Amino acid sequence: MTAEHARALIQLIGLWTQLGATALLVALFVVMRRHGPRRTYFSTWGEGWGALCAAVAALLVETFYRMAPPDLIADTGGPDSPIVRSLFLLHVFGRLLFLALILAGTTIYTRGLNHVVYFRIVATLAAVWAAAAVLFGGGLDGIMLWQVPVAVVAYGLCAWRLGTLPPSRSGVGTAMTASAFLALAVVWALSGVALRMQGGEAAGSFWEWLTVYHTYLDLLLLMLLGFGMLVIQLEDARREVDDARAELSVTNDSLRRMALYDTLTGCLNRRAFADGIGLEVAKSTFGTAVMLDMDNLKWVNDHYGHGVGDELLTYFARVLREHIRPLDRLYRWGGDEFLLILPGATVDGVQGRLSALMDNAPPLPMDAAHGADKVILQISLGAESYANGDALTAAIERADATMYTQKRARKRTMTPQNVPLVS
Repeated sequence: MTAEHARALIQLIGLWTQLGATALLVALFVVMRRHGPRRTYFSTWGEGWGALCAAVAALLVETFYRMAPPDLIADTGGPDSPIVRSLFLLHVFGRLLFLALILAGTTIYTRGLNHVVYFRIVATLAAVWAAAAVLFGGGLDGIMLWQVPVAVVAYGLCAWRLGTLPPSRSGVGTAMTASAFLALAVVWALSGVALRMQGGEAAGSFWEWLTVYHTYLDLLLLMLLGFGMLVIQLEDARREVDDARAELSVTNDSLRRMALYDTLTGCLNRRAFADGIGLEVAKSTFGTAVMLDMDNLKWVNDHYGHGVGDELLTYFARVLREHIRPLDRLYRWGGDEFLLILPGATVDGVQGRLSALMDNAPPLPMDAAHGADKVILQISLGAESYANGDALTAAIERADATMYTQKRARKRTMTPQNVPLVS
């Protein structure tokens, strides 16, 4: 086997390997595109890999056609035969289209681009450049020289655009892809020099080695490039998942707050108490449980509407919150009843202060259209102590009973002068 035949065989094996690897990448891109979110840049990259696969296949057929024994193919016609030139044309067009689509996808990813208009323009330019390369390039090496400047510029632009992304958009995928683009630009530039030096100075040197093994270097870097693009897709998908999780977490927090807080008064509700929300301190020490009931809420609702009644409930909760400690907890127990838990407090101190607070609380101002100026807070309450967290529920039940006893006593002593309005 002559050196020329050995070189041709090495290149043929390289082409077969490149075709298989490119086809694998195309399959991966198709799978990722079908089963992942649709992203224009990723679809454009996938189309580019499809064009490269077709280009390699055309060159492989052309190489086989030229290397086939005479008894298999009667007349190859040499490098100037219509079949060979047509295959060269398909190869160069596919290569240039690959470069254009890869550049387009990168531009879409980094800056945004009108893909349809761009594709029409670059497809036309690729066809014209491919035809010129086949007409004026001569053999395979000459045609490759026509591809070198386009490849170097395209790969270099892609490397620059990905490499200059802000840190917030950078990741392993962008770093891998930018590095592959830069390496491809360098390899293609060196290969162009090697092709120019072929024969003479290049013989037996690094340049001759580069000419022979360019296909393998190109293959390795293209594999790195393709997997870098896949990593970019996965990183973008991960960011979307992280965003969705963050949004879901906020939604869950909002729903949890809606479930645990009374929307009218902003107090914790009975479900929050059942879930133990806000009771860590209360259950770790002794304290006092207070049940409070608004005596005149029904009267206000009946005479002035539920809107005024809601204002009175909100006002009552605000008055209580303004006069309790940060560690105390106020729950809307249901309807016009509220539960107040005061860790470390005694019944004697609590009951007197709360009664005085309710008696001295300013009345709720009202709109003149309601026929009165203010609404008085009329509250019944019951307070009971608890020794520890296990005794809290029993203390609440006792406080509830005490509160109802006071409420019944208040109703028996109610006189016409006790009306809940101050004119």
